[in-house]
This record gives sequence, structure tokens and C-alpha cells, in this order.
Amino acid sequence: MAVAAKAFAFNSYRLVPERRSLVGNGREVPIRGRAFDLLLALVEGRDRILSKDELMARVWPGRVVEEGNLTVHVAGLRKLLGSGIIATVSGRGYRFVAPVTEILAEDARQTPPAAAVLAPAEAVSQEPGDTAPWPGGLPRPLTRLIGRNADVDRVESRLREARLVTVVGAGGVGKTRLALAVADRNRSCFPNGAWLADLSPVEDPRLVLPTIASALGVDVGGGDALRVVSAWLADRRGLLVLDGCEHLLRPAADAAEAILRNCPGIVILATSREPLRAEGERLHRLLPLVAAAPETAVTAVQLADFPASELFVERTRAALGEFVPGDADAGEIMSICRRLDGIPLAIELAAPALQAMTLAELRERLERHFGLLTAGRRTALARQQTLRAAIGWSIDLLEPAERALLLRLSVFGGSWTSESAAFVMGGASTEDEVCRLIAALVDKSLVQADLTGVQARYRLLVPTRFYAAERLSTTDLAEARRNLVRWLARAYERAEVDWPFMADDDWFALYAPEIENLRAGLAWAFGTDGDIRLGVELASLTEHVWGELSLTGELHEWFNLAISRIDEATPPDVAGRLWLGRCGWVAPRGATALDAARRAVALFRAAGARIDLGRALWRLAWQHILAGDIGDAEPLLDESEDLLRRGRVNKALVSCLRARAVARMRADQPAAAHANLQEALALARDLRSQRDVALTLGSMAELHCAEGRIAEATRVAQDALDSLGPAQARSAWVQHVSGAIASYRLVEGDIAGARPIIAERLTAARLMRLPHEVLANVERLALIAALEGNPEAAALLLGYVQSCLAQSSVLRSFGSQAVHERLTAVLRESHRSQVELDRQIARGARLDEDEIVAQALLITLRA
Repeated sequence: MAVAAKAFAFNSYRLVPERRSLVGNGREVPIRGRAFDLLLALVEGRDRILSKDELMARVWPGRVVEEGNLTVHVAGLRKLLGSGIIATVSGRGYRFVAPVTEILAEDARQTPPAAAVLAPAEAVSQEPGDTAPWPGGLPRPLTRLIGRNADVDRVESRLREARLVTVVGAGGVGKTRLALAVADRNRSCFPNGAWLADLSPVEDPRLVLPTIASALGVDVGGGDALRVVSAWLADRRGLLVLDGCEHLLRPAADAAEAILRNCPGIVILATSREPLRAEGERLHRLLPLVAAAPETAVTAVQLADFPASELFVERTRAALGEFVPGDADAGEIMSICRRLDGIPLAIELAAPALQAMTLAELRERLERHFGLLTAGRRTALARQQTLRAAIGWSIDLLEPAERALLLRLSVFGGSWTSESAAFVMGGASTEDEVCRLIAALVDKSLVQADLTGVQARYRLLVPTRFYAAERLSTTDLAEARRNLVRWLARAYERAEVDWPFMADDDWFALYAPEIENLRAGLAWAFGTDGDIRLGVELASLTEHVWGELSLTGELHEWFNLAISRIDEATPPDVAGRLWLGRCGWVAPRGATALDAARRAVALFRAAGARIDLGRALWRLAWQHILAGDIGDAEPLLDESEDLLRRGRVNKALVSCLRARAVARMRADQPAAAHANLQEALALARDLRSQRDVALTLGSMAELHCAEGRIAEATRVAQDALDSLGPAQARSAWVQHVSGAIASYRLVEGDIAGARPIIAERLTAARLMRLPHEVLANVERLALIAALEGNPEAAALLLGYVQSCLAQSSVLRSFGSQAVHERLTAVLRESHRSQVELDRQIARGARLDEDEIVAQALLITLRA
């Protein structure tokens, strides 16, 4: 059975050997290094006189030091602790004479009776290598500050400009820790010291000034606290830290203003979840720690580059004793940090859970709920011990209207606008009223504002959203979720109307930020308590947002689910959009896509939507082109082009012209194909559609390839890649064009140039769930294997590719066809027996995707 750690209590102090800490009046007393060792030696040997030699051997083991060092440290302890505690026995040594009681270490932070007053801490003499004490008795944090250097610099700068600076931020974001770090770094600026007045446990506004007096070590007695404090500080130069002011804003502001008016040498640094609104106040808003963006791949070494993951790793090491994450762990760690929104308190509470579970299990638990974040420090206030308590404390301080809005905002999965917030609130509040309430919640650090985009967007931190949702009644939750789905359907209906004519970047900036809300809305609509009709309608309006974000896997999943819920009451335009989503550029190809296109055409003929019917017609034609049925494609393209040329120029016409150009390439009409592509390119540029510019240039590159101009094909394909903006740099369009460049390089024999492209594209194609691109990259690697003298592996990969293409009956692109022809020629030359070659090909046809990709990736590793 484990032995409980002990501590020592004397006067108003608690000495905890295990933590190497001294606590007085519930606050950490600044004593470290040799001074702590000396005090512990005296307390443990309190039953006898300790000689100077014995003490020096205990405090400076193995070192030769002057006796004066001991004398200085004893004097420093007496100054810190007061008289009547350490006695000098002339000629013999020292003895600890204050009464001592042994207690459990876990009880050592309990606050002594109010009558016990901790004297302001003066300097305790230190040797080189010892940690210097803090001025004025501020507690020294026991862990290093991570990721806040820039914040410390900015707060320091504001303190040089103003005498009152307030650090404002959400609960658990680290405001107190930052304030103490600023005080520590600026000790030389405050010759008379710095003091911490912790207002967080104070409930009565009348106790604000007495609490400040207590922090200064001043006895107010029965006098006026403001007069006593002002008199004591009047001639001093120091820093006063007012911590935890959010529930006492008016009295804290009044106290700060009065002290600053009466005490010209005093500077005040406050922490609060909202501004004090005191005269002369400057604000520093403290944000959560930064984590890597979701699409960023992170290695173990790079974890230290992001403050959120750096803190997680350090706290995990403290909990486990040893923790060395590998590259495979880095992604899990970053996902956990993102889920916790970079809130330091949440990270510190989550890290110890790894004593009982793996990183993956922790991530999965946090994705479901935040129940793990309940084991806070026993020494913290009740409302600071857990994340739920910290957030609940903030919610309880809100006005009823603010609280009602905050709870309803929890149904948003991501960021939102004032317009969408008003819609989710229902008819109870106008948008102007909601805007006012949002501003108040931003002020209180419960809502994060992003003013950098085309419209102001707001969000709740993930833990806040989770705990706010817990407080929402079942009825209000269902109503808010239904309103959210209605809002999204209205928003994405506008998106579909805008899409054919709006510049890609403008459309993306307006509608892509709703993606997390879209996920939340669809999940509810198709859930057990949802609204299937609303879910089907909403899903039908989202093909373009999934496609532009290259979330093709989610596109297929939601559209398949919605199609399975179509019934006789489903409007034809809704059903038509769903089937249309099953036969686009990034949809799976073959008979399934052909059937989907036919259904879409029939439904849009019934619905009578001109542009939608034009889109459905060219997509049906495209499926015929992929199957090699050019004759069936031509009349469909004629009808589509006729419809899409009516009215305003639109992106659907660009796609139709590009499909017609491919059909004419297949029909050996290069001049006509070139003309179609030139017109498509001009229209795409006029529409500012970077996606269509890239795809049209990619088709031009294919035309060059078909005519044997491989160098020109490579150049034009590279132009296509360069035309894509940052938002589309990781898109499915890059997959298509970049893969084509790899094909062209292989045809020219440039294995070194092609290999890294193929390795990256193969992994990305699997993540994006683009099966045709997976096949193209596997076949490219088969050619590399064949050229590098590994015909067995090449034949295996070829067998898998041919088997999959046979099932879908889809033609290869011209670049892929060139790779295939080169591959089969090399394999025929390298295999002495056609029978053996056929056997290897047949074996590859029986493998599944995971097995074949594992084989293919081995080829990417060879240089």
C-alpha cells in the first residue's frame, strides 16, 4: 500500500517536501534552491541543534563553500518567515523552534485562518544557479510557459503605454499564467515589488479592496480599505495583479481607477473574461494555443512547432514520466489538440488520461464527449478544477438573453454569421438584437470573432459548444437544429444559383465556411430524431461545396444516403440534383454513373430547369465518352450546348465545351477539339473560374499528348497546376493534372521526376476516394517497376488495374494510355514466357486495393 506523502505545518505556513513548495495563506511563497533545502533540513531536524557543518553538508553536498553563505541564507529565511522561528545557539548552530505539525501533503494548500497574515516576501539570498524569488510574494509557476512569448511581449508593450492593462480571454485559456509571466519578466521595472490579489474566490463586491490590502500584507483593521491601500502604495513603484475580475467588474474597475489616481507609481495588470471598462484601460485578448490546420501533415519533430501540441507532449511526459511520440502519433496528438481548441486547461486535463488509454482512444473519447476533462488540480477553486466548471461559471454570469442565445448557438458545428444566428434563434429576436447579444458574448470571451473574411463570422470553442449544448432543453435543441437545417438549405440554394456565374474564390469564401455546420445539420436530419425530408433537400444542394473542398468521399456518402430516402413525394429537381451528384467529374465511373446521368436527365426534363438540364445532358454525354461511345455522346452534347448558350455565360457551358473537345479528340478531330478548348479557356478566364481554367489547360495538354508532343503537354499541364489558387492547391483537380504530368514524364523516361509525384498522388487519391486516380497511379508505378527490372511486380500491378477497368469499362486518358502501351511493351520484352506473364497478371487481378497499394508503395521507396 502506497504511503501518503507528508508535509509540515507551522504558524501560517505549509512546507511540502515532495513538491518542494512552501504555502502561506493558501498562496505559493517564493522560496527555491538552497533556501528551500536549508528550511527543510531545519524542520526535519527540529528536535535538536544542527551544527553549521551539518547544515552545509546537507544543503551544499560535495561542495566547499564559505560559512557566510549559510549565514546569509538563514538571515533570508528569518526575513521571509518572521521572528521566533529559527534560533541561533551560540557556538553550536541553529534550531527550528516554531511548533510543527505533520500533515498530509494533499492538505497543505488549505487556507489558514483569516487572522494569519503572510508578510510580503522579501528577497531570499540566492547563489548562482538558484532560481531568484519573485518580488512582492507572487507565486512562481511550477511549469514553464509554452507558446506565449508573443503575448508576453505585447502585454509588456501595453504596460509601457498604459497603467491599466487587462488580459481578456476564455476560461482555461491561461490568463493568470500569462500575467504572472509578465510580472516575472519585468521585475526590474518595479523596484518596490509586485503583488497578486486573487479576486476569483471573492463573492461580495465589498471585499475587493480588503482582498487587495491582504495581498499587499496591509492590515486594514476597522479603517477605510481604499485609504489604507492608497496610503501604503502612494510612494511605491510596483505592479499590482488583479486576477479573476469577471464576476466583479464594477467594483474591480472602481478599485483600479481609485488606486491609479492616488498612487502614481503603481501599474495594474488585470485578468478577466471581459473588459473592466475602467478609465484608461488597454486590452490584450488572449487566444487559445495554435495547432496545425486539419489538412496539415505533422511529424513528431514538428509537434514542437505548434504550442498546443508542445504543451500536450510536455504535460503527458509529466504524467507518464516518459513519453516519446513517433510520427504515427503526431497526427493523433494534433487531432486531440484541435478537438480541445488549443485551450491550455483542456490540454492539461486531457494529457493525464494517457495513463489509462492510447492516443487513439483518447481522441475517440473526446470526439464523443468531454467527460475525461474532470480531474482538475485539487488546489484550484471548484470552478477552475474542471473545464465544465470553468465554462459553467462563465455561462452562469450571463444575462438571460445572452444565455439563451449562447445555448442555441451550440447547434452550429462550426462558424456562423449574425444572420444565421438570428435564423436559428427563431422569431423571438431580431437580427439587430442578436448582433448586440453576439457582441456581448464576444466581449465576455465566450464567442470568438473572425473579421478577416468577406463577412464577419463567429464561433464557439469546441468545449464551450459541448457544455452549452448540455444545458439546452430537448425541445429547444430540436427546434434549434431544425432551424439550422432550414437555414443551410436556404443558404445552399443560393449557392447553387450563384455557382454557374460567380468567381470560384468568391463562391468559396462565401459558402465553404459553412461545411462544419453542414455536417452537423445533415447528421441531425438523417438521425433518429431528425427530418428526412429536410435532409434530402439539403443534401441535394451540396455537390459543389463537397467538390470544391475535395471531400469526394463525403459527397458520395451523403448523396447515397439521400438517394436511399427518395420517395414519391420528393420533388423532381431535388431527386435530379442527387442523381447528378453521382455522375460528376469526381464521381465513380462506369455503369452506375451512366444510370445516374440518365435518371438526372429524365428528372430535369420533368422539372424544366434549363441550366440543370444542360448540366445533366453533358454529364450523360461524358459517361458515353468514357465508355468509348462517341456516337451516343454527340446529340446529347448538341442539346446541352444549345441550352447552356441561352442567357448568361456560365461554368456549365465551359464544362460542356470541354467534354465536346474530348469527344472530338477521340474521334480524331484535333482542330475542332482545339477550337472548343480555346473557347472554353476564354470563358473560364472571363468567369474567373480557376478550376475550369486548370481543367481546360489539362485537356489541352492531353491533346498535345495524343499528337505526340509530350514536352508541350508537360509544359501546358504545368501551366494548369500553376493556375490554381491556394484554396484549390490540394484539390481533386490537382490530382488529375499532376498525375498527367507524371505520365508524360514517364513516357519521356524521366523516372526520377515522376516517382515523387506518383507517390504523393497515390496517397492523396486514396484519401480523397478517387478510385480512377488510384488506378492511374498504380499503373504508373507498374511502368517504373518494369523499367527498373522488376517485371513480376509490374505484372502484378497491371493485373489489378486491368481487372478494375474491365469492370467499369472506362477508357484511359491519352497520357495513361501512353503509359499502358509502354508498360505492356516492356513486359513482353522482359518475360520469356507469355504464360508466366499471364499468370502474374491474373494473380494481381485477385488482390484487393490494400494489398496492391502496399505493393505499389514499395516501388515509391526505391530511388
